[in-house]
Amino acid sequence: MKIGKRIDRPMPNRNENQNPLVFQISDLFRLMRQAFAKEDGPEITRAQAKVLLTVWRLPGISQQALAARLEVSTMSVCRQVDALEAKQMIERRSDDKDRRVRRLFVTEKTTPLIDTIMAKLADLSDEFLAPLSSEERRTLDSLLNRIIAHASQKRTGVDQ
Repeated sequence: MKIGKRIDRPMPNRNENQNPLVFQISDLFRLMRQAFAKEDGPEITRAQAKVLLTVWRLPGISQQALAARLEVSTMSVCRQVDALEAKQMIERRSDDKDRRVRRLFVTEKTTPLIDTIMAKLADLSDEFLAPLSSEERRTLDSLLNRIIAHASQKRTGVDQ
């Protein structure tokens, strides 16, 4: 595992209450994932839901780009897309410029399911953000967007 460039800092005091951002985000994600899993969900797997929502957010994404974005193998994405295509939730289209590339799109049949998932995610967000005022929520949203934009630009050299 490549950690990255060493930054000279004093060693932290192990008695201090430390909670680096990566731990906080990981803990929050785990708690949200558990809460989402407890709800009655659609008749698709969590992996299929991740594929479906990513294709919905990025219509025309290639299977290779989808695999990279989800950090899974191309074969894994292919299996999920095959299953969603069999349910008529996703369709593959040939790329106009390169016939070897298959672009992914959600179908109209998927709209009610995506609406249901997005409503569940909104409810879950409201539940987790309940301790925050409206102004604090806007501030958090703005700060997270800035962090994501900065990290994306630094990592890829492209604004996202």
